[in-house]
Amino acid sequence: MAKHTRNLYIPCLDDDVLGGTNSGTPDWKAIDLSTIFELGFNPNEETFAYIKDANDYTEITGYKMAMEQEIVMDTSSDIYVSMRDFMMGLPTGSSAVVPTLIVMPDMVTDAPTVGYRWSNATVTPKTINSVDGKLTFTLNLNGTPTPGTVTISGSTITFTPS
Repeated sequence: MAKHTRNLYIPCLDDDVLGGTNSGTPDWKAIDLSTIFELGFNPNEETFAYIKDANDYTEITGYKMAMEQEIVMDTSSDIYVSMRDFMMGLPTGSSAVVPTLIVMPDMVTDAPTVGYRWSNATVTPKTINSVDGKLTFTLNLNGTPTPGTVTISGSTITFTPS
């Protein structure tokens, strides 16, 4: 049994959309210089208080998954270069929608080959902090993810839906 370390969990953005090209062919780029990976499930809950019971019931009705991101401001990172321009474009509405892929390790092979794609993820710009050298944003993972497999060859990331 192997320990799943941080390098096996890879958040990715479609740089084709992020960079404004929108060719229709995903160009997955790893958020490589991220200093944080914390995937929040943020369940929507509803509480029921029935007269017949002394205690309440809680039911999960859905999820509003999100992920805060903090990346190093380094021009060797494609994501930093694209993200800075994206943020300075002050995106709103559909302009802030960037397909997002979260890669995780397989539970048997321990290789980063399991993927979940959100086609309608919203990227919410937060800060550019030149003193700390970090750029921050939130990935709002809207809707239901599409599961699939991921192949990584060098800097090329390919997602195949299940």
